[in-house]
This record gives sequence, structure tokens and C-alpha cells, in this order.
Amino acid sequence: MNTPDDLEFPPDFFDPPATRPDFWPDNPVLRRAVDWFKSFIPPEEWKQRRERAARRLYLSAMGRKDESSDGRFFDKRDSFGWYLFLADALLDHIGNYDYVFGSRVVPVLEAIGRDLDLLLQVGGIESRVRRMVAEDRAQPNGSLFELLVAACYRRAGAQVAFVEEQPGKAQTHDMDVILNGQTWAVECKRMEVGEYGERERLQLGRLWDGCGGHLANIERNTLCRVSFRVELAAVPTDYLSAKVHRWLASGQSPMAWDDDIGSGEILRLDLRPLQQVLATDLVLGSSMRILELLTGRYLRHANYRTMLRTKPGDNPRYVDACDLAVVLHWESLAEAAIGAKARDIRKKLSEATAQLPDGRPSIVHIGFEAVEGDRVERLRYEKIMATARQFNPAGKQLDYVYCHYFVPESPPDECWAFDETTQWCAINKSRPRPLGDIFLVLPAAADNRAGPHWQE
Repeated sequence: MNTPDDLEFPPDFFDPPATRPDFWPDNPVLRRAVDWFKSFIPPEEWKQRRERAARRLYLSAMGRKDESSDGRFFDKRDSFGWYLFLADALLDHIGNYDYVFGSRVVPVLEAIGRDLDLLLQVGGIESRVRRMVAEDRAQPNGSLFELLVAACYRRAGAQVAFVEEQPGKAQTHDMDVILNGQTWAVECKRMEVGEYGERERLQLGRLWDGCGGHLANIERNTLCRVSFRVELAAVPTDYLSAKVHRWLASGQSPMAWDDDIGSGEILRLDLRPLQQVLATDLVLGSSMRILELLTGRYLRHANYRTMLRTKPGDNPRYVDACDLAVVLHWESLAEAAIGAKARDIRKKLSEATAQLPDGRPSIVHIGFEAVEGDRVERLRYEKIMATARQFNPAGKQLDYVYCHYFVPESPPDECWAFDETTQWCAINKSRPRPLGDIFLVLPAAADNRAGPHWQE
């Protein structure tokens, strides 16, 4: 790998291995989806988009930003290209794969590959995919969600056809479905993670980065855990720095606190578990594995801020050695914060209902990632049920709403894990529910359990 100022990739950088090792088997189902999506992109264009994705990823690993950087290690203007790059990397050039973000993408693409034969029989699907890989490349989640919903109806034995859009002329629903002799108009909406969580992360940086930087400057390996009882915007600016300075003055024995603002502890971080692994192996710097080795535990969807002094391997995304670590593990437990993150579906449901045709039985599907903690999802579930009971479809024949909770996970000992909860609400019970207990991403043969994902 060359210097950041002259970042070039060797000719075989994206090539599959000549001999595939046992620990890295091929995934024909995922490959079907990847090859299908690639067929909508001219080969030379795909090479350029793939290289741009790799360049952004490696510049980020080297601590550099390109001219379009916004703090992400991928270019959101081509989110679909990034998704396809991740799946392609997992298949053929795994050194470029990102396990955390890949856990959000690969299960979805694998589900599409699994049902590709069914999807190819859906009317109008090619125009939808062409739009997603090109003009909608910045926001592919909605189109991918539509494909998942279409595949679900096809598995149930339905005839499915996408409705041609009429930009600037009329609102249209997404697809027509005929199932068991009943015709349905179906509209799909994909919700993104809200802005409140991002504001929390920015505020946490203002509260921690100064004192965390001080700990790094004086070379104190430190682990700090904090649970906030109030919204982060209400936390005094010196709250964490005061705790850090008190701990330093006390001789750095483990220190715990519990007050009106929050509770937590500060202690010396033991680098030995990580260093023992690094003596024989490399560890991906942006992985749950390195956090598990630093903190002694793995927690799904936990929030961390880290400052590490590392020696990169030949691949700069991987850590060869580490001799300094300052780690903050934080959680926001204020009722107001949980309520703000547990976004209701009312707005999306209203938008979807407005696109439904008059005088036709209709269904709305709403999907979202549930990655902000089980407390948030319990409250969201209650909000959705309350909204469904009170919702007025304004004369539209909206019969059912299906809500799909997607729960991607990147365990330290697995490539990815995925959980899913489906919640349905009857708005008008004049017709039987068209779909029973369904999943959009998980296969029918998966080891499923009763109840939502937040119930152990």
C-alpha cells in the first residue's frame, strides 16, 4: 500500500483468492444478488465506483480525509456503491470488508439473492433496480426495502407488479398485489435513524474529547463507563472532566460515582488481553472484536469513543500493536432521550396513506433499523400501537400496517448476525390479514423465537 498522497491499489487488489481457504467459504446466494445488481452497472463504471469506495475507506483508516469527506468512511452520495462494495469484498477481497457496516447490508442482499427467482417474475422490477443503482444511489434503502416486501408477497404465492411512477404528475403506490383472489395496493416506507442520536454523539464528544485527549497525552490507559440520567444537552460541560481529574488526583484506583446527572466508573484499562491477541494475530481497528478485548465484554449496539495509539499492519485498517488506549462506554437513559429516539411511524404512515389509491383495499409496510437499544424499541412498539388505534386513513381503504424492525449486529466472533421483529396493526378488519407471521430478511429455516427481539 502506498502513502496517502499517492494511494494506488495493486492490480489484484479486488481479485478473488486463487484458492479459497476453509474459513472463508463462498456464498452463492449472496453472489447471485451481487452479480444481478452489477448487471445493471456498466463494468467500467463499477470499477470506478468500487475504487472510489476503497479509496475513501483506506484514507479514513489512515486518518486522512478526501475532498468530499463528512466524517464518514464512505461517500453517502453513492451509498449503493458502498453497499455493493461491501458485499463484493466479503465474497472476493475480504481484507476490504467492514464488519460493522456490513452487518447492515449483507443480510439484506443475501435475502434478495435467496428469492431472486421469485423477484425476477415481478413486473416492473428492472426499472426499479436501474433507478436504485443510478439516480437513487444516495438513498438505496427505500428501494431495497421494496424488493424485500415484493419477495415476501411472492413467497406467499402472490402476483406482484411495481406501479410505474409519475413524477410531477400524480402520487402512486409502490406495487399491486393479488393474493388469494384479493387485490391489494401496497405502499412501502423506509424510516432512517433519527437525528436525536447523532446530536447526542456530537454532544458527548464535547463533554469527553477534551478530558479523553488529556488522558491520552499523559499516557494513562483508561476505561470510563457512564450512564446518564438526564439528557446530554443538560449535562454540565465539566461533568466528565471533573470526574477524570478527581480520579487522577486520587491515585487512579477504580473510582465510582452516582449522582443526579448519572452514574459511572473510571479505572485503569488493562491492555494485556488485546496485546496477547496481537502477538499472533491482526485485529481490525473498526471492529467489535477490538472493543471486546479492550473492555472485557461485548454489548450489542453499545456506544463507545476511543483514542488508541496503534501500529498498523501492512493493511492499515488492521492493528498490529497497541500501547495506549482511552475508552469511554456511555449510555443515555433519560426518559426524554429514550422518547426522542423511539420515533413513531405517524408521519411515514400519513405520507404512505396519501399515496394510496381511492377505493382499493390497501396495505402499508414501514421498515426501520432498531439499533438504539431495547428500551427505545419497547417504547416505540407502544407508540406504534397507540398510533394505529387512533389513525384516521382519511377515506382510504387502509386495512393493515406492517412494521418491520431490522436489528443488524456485528458480534466479535461472527461475520454478522441479524434479528428481526414484525409488528402488524389492523386499521380496518373488513378483510382477512393477507400475511401471517412473516420476516423480510431472515430465512424461513432460521432459528426463530416467539416475541419481539428486545425480549430475551
